Amino acid sequence: MNLRRIAFFIPLLGCGRRCVYCDQNAITRDAGAGGAATPGAVREVLAALDSPVELCYFGGSFARVPRARMIDFLDAVRAAPSGSVITFSSYPGDFDGAYGLETIATLKKYPIATIELGIPSMDAAILEACGRGGDSEAIKFAVKRLRDNGFHLGAQIMIGLPGQTADSAMSDVNTLASLMPEGGKWDFRLYPCLVLEGTELEAMYRRGEYRPLELGEAVRMSGKLTLEAERLGFRVIRVGLPESTSLKKSVLSGPYHPAFGELALSEKTALSLVAQKPKGPWTIEAKNISHLTGHGARGIKRVAELAGMTEKEVRSLLRVH
Repeated sequence: MNLRRIAFFIPLLGCGRRCVYCDQNAITRDAGAGGAATPGAVREVLAALDSPVELCYFGGSFARVPRARMIDFLDAVRAAPSGSVITFSSYPGDFDGAYGLETIATLKKYPIATIELGIPSMDAAILEACGRGGDSEAIKFAVKRLRDNGFHLGAQIMIGLPGQTADSAMSDVNTLASLMPEGGKWDFRLYPCLVLEGTELEAMYRRGEYRPLELGEAVRMSGKLTLEAERLGFRVIRVGLPESTSLKKSVLSGPYHPAFGELALSEKTALSLVAQKPKGPWTIEAKNISHLTGHGARGIKRVAELAGMTEKEVRSLLRVH
């Protein structure tokens, strides 16, 4: 059963370091139902509900929140109608060592739907450049530990990071897919790296040490990555950061667009159609035709480019049902 999601944000809570690109306060200040959350505020919202929900904690590293406070946030689900579940985001390193095992034992007492792991990259050099620390083997260990303990996982991947290439991002997706249980269907989110005011990345950008992706470049990369992610068994649930007034005001440079996810979907649709039939005809469901016709018919233009045709020829070969 797909439950309605209610997101509460805990900006930077539990984070042991600040990644060069990160300003969770700007991203989450006016996003979601709960704003900057406290356990009491969460309970108040949940107690007013009349049907079960998926309670989500985003914006920090939830499993590294001090244990008593983490339990307080987890206990808040008991105020929700029966059948409610919990999803949260966390840094893979939160599950290392004895502390990680204790955290897992605590989590098993609650209805955890998904643990979303912030994995901007699997490349040690890129992680280091982002101020993230860690290495790919440590991330793999955390993923395997959670998988083997029966948790459903989500991967939060990024593109356009310092030192990152399209090939390294694709390699990350393939590596993570190899760790999924048979049958797959782990969740997948893809975020473009933006230069936000007040971050270390802003300083790197102004010094000429970092070049963000152009919008078109990021859209094409996102379409290719999400198409591959679905082929490998991931369930793509979001592409692009959640739109908010505070985010828009904070972006200095990078592939920002309020409908970034829709643009990426049009790219993915175009790539998929041409991969299946390089010269058409192409069949698409009526409910999905906007993937091609929206945003100035971007998808149709992209099919035409990929297939070496005119837009008129592409339209004549589309079959909508």
